[in-house]
Amino acid sequence: MKGKKIFLYSLHILKNHFLTTVIFIAFMYLYFSLFRGVTSQFISGIVICLLYLYGNFSSGRFHAKKRDALSFLEGALAVAIASLPTIILAILAANYVSLNDKGFLNSHWANVAFRLWNSPFIGVYSYADEIAKAKHSINVIITTYWITALFLPVSSWTGYLIGVLEKKELIKLPEYTFLPKKKSQNKKQGKTGKSY
Repeated sequence: MKGKKIFLYSLHILKNHFLTTVIFIAFMYLYFSLFRGVTSQFISGIVICLLYLYGNFSSGRFHAKKRDALSFLEGALAVAIASLPTIILAILAANYVSLNDKGFLNSHWANVAFRLWNSPFIGVYSYADEIAKAKHSINVIITTYWITALFLPVSSWTGYLIGVLEKKELIKLPEYTFLPKKKSQNKKQGKTGKSY
């Protein structure tokens, strides 16, 4: 049962990542229409990175506080399993980064696959490409690949850790909600059953 729960939590993390990617790809045309400049793409990319980080953190924290939640080590194992596709793609992409004579990134299937898998960070990658072109060095692209590859495991792991500590009442973080709470309906009823 524990092995099944670990596997299911890994699938949940991957599902969140996949849905985020699909949603971003669906809006990619609008994204590049609104953010044409490299700098604006970079700024919007940073905002998306923060939202992605918060989403993974919140999800991990929520699952760790559930009544039948996995232990911290089991949760960490689930996060590690879910991170395997991203890490493998990052290794392949980093090994096949090269620039042409004009300083542009050569389109290799590993780079395309990694960028599609991590499409919410496309604005950051575009900015890294411009720096690589100016310096004619691939180091900034490889560094960016690894930083973004670690977003999924680090954010999910941190959220799960916080959730476990909160469940044990060792720490307490404030709860933030963006939606207004529903007002309680304290209506009295008469003999006819109608509220008044």
